[in-house]
Amino acid sequence: MIRLERQMGLPGALAVGVGGTIGGGIFVLVGKAAFGAGPAVILSFIIAFFAALLIAIPYAELACRFPLAGGAYAFTSQVLGRRWAMVAGWNYWGAYIFVSGYVTLGFGGYLDLLTGIPETYGSLLLVAVITTVNLAGIRSSGKVQVLLVILAMGSLLSFAALGIPHIHARNFSPFFPHGIGGVSSAALIAFLAFGGFDMIASAGEEVKNPERNLPAAIILTLLIVLIAYLAVTVVAVGTLPLSYLGNSTAPLSEVAVTFLGTSGSRLIALAAIITTAATASAVLIATSRISFAMARDGLFPGFMSRVDGRRGTPYAAVLVNGVLLGAIVLTGSIELAVAVGGFLFTLHFIFPLASLTKLKLESRNGNPGQVSPFTMPLPKIVMPAAFFLSFLLIYSSGLTGIALGSAWMGAGLILGMRQKDSRNGMAAI
Repeated sequence: MIRLERQMGLPGALAVGVGGTIGGGIFVLVGKAAFGAGPAVILSFIIAFFAALLIAIPYAELACRFPLAGGAYAFTSQVLGRRWAMVAGWNYWGAYIFVSGYVTLGFGGYLDLLTGIPETYGSLLLVAVITTVNLAGIRSSGKVQVLLVILAMGSLLSFAALGIPHIHARNFSPFFPHGIGGVSSAALIAFLAFGGFDMIASAGEEVKNPERNLPAAIILTLLIVLIAYLAVTVVAVGTLPLSYLGNSTAPLSEVAVTFLGTSGSRLIALAAIITTAATASAVLIATSRISFAMARDGLFPGFMSRVDGRRGTPYAAVLVNGVLLGAIVLTGSIELAVAVGGFLFTLHFIFPLASLTKLKLESRNGNPGQVSPFTMPLPKIVMPAAFFLSFLLIYSSGLTGIALGSAWMGAGLILGMRQKDSRNGMAAI
């Protein structure tokens, strides 16, 4: 069987996770969440962090049991068999294909603000660049990813530090303008801003010492992103009225203007460009590894499993996914990308959670199976909570997301039912 080389250490895995998580959410969703919850949006992000953590912990255990390319698809394939693996992989792959439009078009919009290059052209340029970088191999793309994340985090934390002296205490009163309901609704939005930690598992086959680095990278990703989100949110709420935050397509640019003038708008645009570039690269790493794994198992066209013998890169999958990311750019619709991608993203968590539940039941009945070097604490609490939160997020996707996402899932179910109902036989690492 074709295997990918383990070339990515903890910094590279962490860069994939942070880069994939901190992207557009900090620049767009912060404003929407703050508008819904008021100053109590700070609590919304803390709640969303714990929700993400409850789902991430069982995800980390599965990633250690099966450190294979493909993330949720690989987990499902090992435990539930080819039929459900096809459905899981199809949904997971589709989620990031659609979500990429949110990221790449966001990049194009900020690039347009800085340079005047039309949004579509700028977005397509980004897709071309990250495709070229990823073709160079995970080691090269990992180093670029680390650099982009360092620059992004530096820009965001500098923005927060410069804004602290300009915070007005009056902007935090009343703290609960829309009550607990507002905090709850904003927490759902905030959860989507934490999405991306799972990308680390998608590249698990290329991570060194996966039993240590995979859970460490997943949990550290959420902690780092939480710190950045809280710092930026406090400054945003404390310096700009909520009405401006909620109605702006670039809320942090609006915030920066209040204490840095017009140069502040350019500063945050530059930070947005760096961050969305890092996210787009992480998305391409995830989608290409998912489709590579499915092609390797005979569920996608075989040519997508081809690997560059010198670089160890699944170049065919990278090229195909680069083209698909470009096609999503050409739709020009961030709303469509968010609606469909959001539904599929939340749905995909059900498959790995069901897989781990089955493994736990088998272990309880005397069949330990693949032993994980990392085991979640308090499984009787963590697992039900993870299932509940996943279904709650699916429900919150809205009519457009549910309708179009269900259509995409339906196609995956049809394809899945054509597969033989057996495990694919991949050896766990």
